Amino acid sequence: MGSLFKRLVMKLKAFYFTLLVMSVGCNLDSVSPGSTINSFSQGGSTASFTISGDYLYTIDATTLSTFDISDESEIRFLNKLRLNTIQLETIFPFGNKLYLGSTTGVLIIDISNPSSPIYISEYQHVVSCDPVVTDGVYAYVTLRSGNNCGQVEDELQVIDLSNINNPQVISTYPLTSPRGLALNGNTLYVCDDGIKVFDVSNKNNIELVNHVRSIPANDVIYYNSQLLVTADDGFYQFNVIDDINIIQIGHHAY
Repeated sequence: MGSLFKRLVMKLKAFYFTLLVMSVGCNLDSVSPGSTINSFSQGGSTASFTISGDYLYTIDATTLSTFDISDESEIRFLNKLRLNTIQLETIFPFGNKLYLGSTTGVLIIDISNPSSPIYISEYQHVVSCDPVVTDGVYAYVTLRSGNNCGQVEDELQVIDLSNINNPQVISTYPLTSPRGLALNGNTLYVCDDGIKVFDVSNKNNIELVNHVRSIPANDVIYYNSQLLVTADDGFYQFNVIDDINIIQIGHHAY
């Protein structure tokens, strides 16, 4: 298992790094000596693993696993945190917390001690597929019906995290068939019948301000004034002009 995880971590780091190098148009020579790929890593909202510092976190149906990757020649499994949920689906890191999307809610995990994650709380919703992003103050969740998701309504939910022990939904917005999403300040990008751009400055009354219908988007990362989008037919790059307006600058078919 050790060699398998070594290869996995190396591939994950290379994948993250490749995306970000493509997004800023640089090359390997621009990486300063001594810098680490860990410091660049950023995953999408539908990822089932994430790297934070020297630690790799992965999820399966009901557990969060922690690995020490500080020494790439000796990846060490540390522990498993078993969670009271039906099916974990996604993992999103922010600050010293992990936000786990499950089919029944969003679980919040404390990684202040990164080697020993601790469960904090959960916001529960009806059974649904559930990617999540956050700025640490509010969380944004897309709920999707169909397939094995179970949810009747397709919608975006805004969750108030001011009481981290008791997060509460404060507003919703109807969607078509949402998937991944990304946040930049008060602008939210949602993969839903293309890419929808929302102004979320008023959390109680979010506003759709742009809709790019040209691609079958599945997940999106905002980085350095660009959107990196995975879709059914490949990987897309968009320049973000003024948060609202985006222009396609690349498409790399799978």
